[in-house]
Amino acid sequence: MFDRLILTEELVDCRGETIAARGCVLSRDAIAEVGRRARPPPGQTLEETPLAADAEVPLEEHAYRHLFAGTGVQAAVRSALLAIRLPEVLLEELLAIRRSGAPTHLHAFATAAVAVRMLLSAVGGARGLPELAAAALLHDIGMRHLPARVLRQRERLGRDDASRVAAHPLIGAYHLASVLGAHPAVIAAYSHHWRCGQGYPALSRPPARSIEVISVASTFAALTQPRPFRQHAYDARGASDILAAEAMGRHADANTVKLLVHALRGGRGDPRSVRFGRERAGHGPEVNRYVHVAAPARSPA
Repeated sequence: MFDRLILTEELVDCRGETIAARGCVLSRDAIAEVGRRARPPPGQTLEETPLAADAEVPLEEHAYRHLFAGTGVQAAVRSALLAIRLPEVLLEELLAIRRSGAPTHLHAFATAAVAVRMLLSAVGGARGLPELAAAALLHDIGMRHLPARVLRQRERLGRDDASRVAAHPLIGAYHLASVLGAHPAVIAAYSHHWRCGQGYPALSRPPARSIEVISVASTFAALTQPRPFRQHAYDARGASDILAAEAMGRHADANTVKLLVHALRGGRGDPRSVRFGRERAGHGPEVNRYVHVAAPARSPA
């Protein structure tokens, strides 16, 4: 399902340099090939950049007060986020998104913070945590290549705009592979809308659990943040209710959603002991025009 895309316009980075020419076919094989050719440049830690302050924002959000309760948890999440190391050109991409005022900027940092919190519950301070945090921070970078009007759309997307949105995992993965080579961020960008085979693009097998964590964290962050197409955001309980329903409908990985609920409850005990209830106790918006994008069967080009 929508596993390749023919570019109808040149793909360029924030510096105006060409990433892929018009007519280029983006596919899993193309992403792997550009990744093999990439020579990742040296990076800077987030702590050394103007983006360091943005790592604090989700830690102070009222909606996430249960997730980041306690100075020890906050310190561990903050440390992992500030240790993210990225090449200058990708730091510039993030700064360009911030300047644009697009909601994807705060979404990136919230996703990274939530994913780190979940991973801390699962594996503690593992050595690869900053790299997975970087993957979470960059997972939606393909949205940077969408027209600004699509990001501000209040009504249901038309077919052409829905096709543009459906293309962003392929575009984001290709963009990241061209800079980072083989990196978890490429897999996260490609597969975060997989939805256990109900989304896009198609995967030959499920991604690693760490990538599923980023996908669930992304959904949770999106639900708990303001968007033009709904009246207000879900609270944390309402967002976890939505994810629990998706897990029971086999549209989200149940064990990963349990890990999120476990973290929301303070991270005590075994995440596998979490049970999903049928009753929904969380709060959600009365007006919500969002529907999941259905990827076209093939490239619209």
